[in-house]
Amino acid sequence: MGRQLGSFADEDELDRPDLNKCPDCGCFFADLHCPLCGRECPEAFRAGNRRSVRHTRRRTGGSSGRVTFIEWYHSWWFIIAMMILFPILGIILLFTSPHKKGAKITVLSVAVVYTVVTSYGFFPMVSRLWNAFDHPVDQKLSREEYVAACAETDPETFYRSPDAFRGEFTRMEVTVIAKVVDSEGYYGGERYYTYYVVQNAAGNIRFLLRDCQREGAQNLLTGDTVTVYGEGAGNVSFFGMDGTPYSAPCLNVAFLSRMDRAV
Repeated sequence: MGRQLGSFADEDELDRPDLNKCPDCGCFFADLHCPLCGRECPEAFRAGNRRSVRHTRRRTGGSSGRVTFIEWYHSWWFIIAMMILFPILGIILLFTSPHKKGAKITVLSVAVVYTVVTSYGFFPMVSRLWNAFDHPVDQKLSREEYVAACAETDPETFYRSPDAFRGEFTRMEVTVIAKVVDSEGYYGGERYYTYYVVQNAAGNIRFLLRDCQREGAQNLLTGDTVTVYGEGAGNVSFFGMDGTPYSAPCLNVAFLSRMDRAV
């Protein structure tokens, strides 16, 4: 059965070549004027003068019943293929297509995530994101407040009971004896910090400094004697210069001063 006279165009585009067609309403009728809007049927839309219906992919927009034709180059398969092969062209086709705005944003978001993951790798990206929110030292206090909150600690006491100082504000004087190259991999937030092996004045207690300086960051050299202000991190695993794994107590340093400088 064909469409009834005076009806709107529906999802199944049919044609009645024996009837006139209204270009506005999309309905078929036998008279000269459209029974819905009263418009006179143009010559090109009268019976026998119209072109045959194009059978292409299409979708309906909203509830108006009007049909929107989608050209082949705006089909999803072609847009996605172009975004992979020629990203700029794919993006242009995506935003000039008649698809819904939400669908365009979704496809573009997936494409961006895919590009980032394939370009930088999944684990490096997660590690960078982790480090962006990882603050090993307190970020709220000013330098003066931080220094004042740090209790003077004996290095030997810190070494013997590292877990007791975890998160505690601590101050001590130490001498740098080596710089450690960290190679824990992408899972540790510690990857993007510098480690130093230090010892106390007597030279018999050795542990780690994790350089998390909040201001005036400076590279320490072997032999530097410094006063450090930071927070205990407990025992931390790391790799030495020769690749040998170690585990030692660690202090996350927020501020430091050389012995010849005032705090």
